Amino acid sequence: MLFLGESGVGKEVLAQSLHRIGKRASGPFVAINCAAIPEDLIESELFGVEKGGFTGAQSARAGRFERADGGTLFLDEIGILSWTAQGKLLRALQEREIERVGGIQTRKVDVRVVAATNLDLRAEVEAGRFREDLFFRLNVLPIRVPPLRERREDIPVFMNHFLRKFNQRDGRSISGFTARAIDAMLSYAWPGNIRELENLVERGVVLAGDGGAIDVSHLFVGGEQLQRDWLSWNLDGSLQCRAANDTANHATEHTGHGLTPTDAASQALAERVQSMLGDADCHDGLVLDEVEAALIRRAMQRTQGNQSAAARLLGLTRAQLIYRLKSVAGVDEA
Repeated sequence: MLFLGESGVGKEVLAQSLHRIGKRASGPFVAINCAAIPEDLIESELFGVEKGGFTGAQSARAGRFERADGGTLFLDEIGILSWTAQGKLLRALQEREIERVGGIQTRKVDVRVVAATNLDLRAEVEAGRFREDLFFRLNVLPIRVPPLRERREDIPVFMNHFLRKFNQRDGRSISGFTARAIDAMLSYAWPGNIRELENLVERGVVLAGDGGAIDVSHLFVGGEQLQRDWLSWNLDGSLQCRAANDTANHATEHTGHGLTPTDAASQALAERVQSMLGDADCHDGLVLDEVEAALIRRAMQRTQGNQSAAARLLGLTRAQLIYRLKSVAGVDEA
């Protein structure tokens, strides 16, 4: 089997899953990253070495093929193997036997080989960097693993999974993600795919305060470039693309977490907030409880009374929203 896809899409995770659900699950799963092994050692790593097989070989050692006997051998980044190593790998796949470096005895092995690469192996064959016969031997069942930007509906699933993982590992109690953070994660191009997403969630868990939610300012602080057009969730769970002229307003929303005043009272309150935050004098004064109450009312209106959705808009947990609803007049808690 051959997994094809960009770096970080989870090819090894899929290979491990394939091993667990197959008839070889009771056997070993042995992985080797071909890109991490020096060219002069790759043969001994794959096939093993006999004592004295080369300078410094003080004892005999089994290679990855022998260690994976009865199970699965995962060859990651197989596209970078040297021409010589490719030839010896081809023979091992065809004959189902290997010969240790410095040895004279062949050894039968029963191994399922799963390979992976982020290169276009057909292009590598045409360029003369990869053996055509080995490519056809490996390409029995090719599976393309799409990059994260082509399966954005999976992003919230991964976000929640990694949040639980790092909360538990680091002893944190991060409540979730703000609406702005979710929209930004859905819109980001993810050049590093799932590996990059995991790292960003870990960063958010480190930077966010206990009991609070992860916001954009906790995530994209490492030079990542966000797109101008953002994706966001609709109430029915579908995705919509925010127009470029709406993005600026979305990016500058802070206190309201995505809430846009539409009536006169809300507009007046918004002007007073801007006056307080800016350099202008705020003659009318500003009461924080009044601002909070207005935001909660607007969130409940926009989500048609859905408390969970309203809490996400405000960057709160549902319990925190319910607590605040008790002090807000004119809002139905049911």
